[in-house]
Amino acid sequence: MLKRTAIAGALLALIATVATPLGAAAEESGYRKNVGDYSVYLAVMPAEVIRGPLAPDDAAASPYRSAEARDTHHVMVSIFETRDRRRVTDARVMARVAALGFSGEKKALEPTAVAGAAVYGGFFPMMGRGPYRVDIEFRAPPRAQRQHASFYFTHPGFKAPMRGEQNGSPRNE
Repeated sequence: MLKRTAIAGALLALIATVATPLGAAAEESGYRKNVGDYSVYLAVMPAEVIRGPLAPDDAAASPYRSAEARDTHHVMVSIFETRDRRRVTDARVMARVAALGFSGEKKALEPTAVAGAAVYGGFFPMMGRGPYRVDIEFRAPPRAQRQHASFYFTHPGFKAPMRGEQNGSPRNE
């Protein structure tokens, strides 16, 4: 039930980000950055939200499946021109996703559509709870100047343990 709630929350956040280019939800959550003449929005969700659940007979569907299969996430970016709020649909976008202190993986984000809106996305391994640094680089014609934005992401279900807690519950001393 908790997993379904988290997935539903991620989908609602994505729809809000895609539907409203300068939406307050993205602004308040830190998933929006202004870079030069552009506004960049980030959405991160479990790969199953995009790909669908794994088939029960798939070896990766086992609870003992590899971390790569279990902890793959879809990173999506929407880019808008700040002045006229026009969605950028012809940019070349790269992303590097890394746990803090690690180099991570860098790859091109592919243009795709969500609810009819152009976005850029790709799948990345995100083992553990994070935090992760997500670096976005893009070039949007007609300018050839490279733009860069950095985001920090921690899985929404992660709650850092408080002093005196062990495994999320108070210690009995």
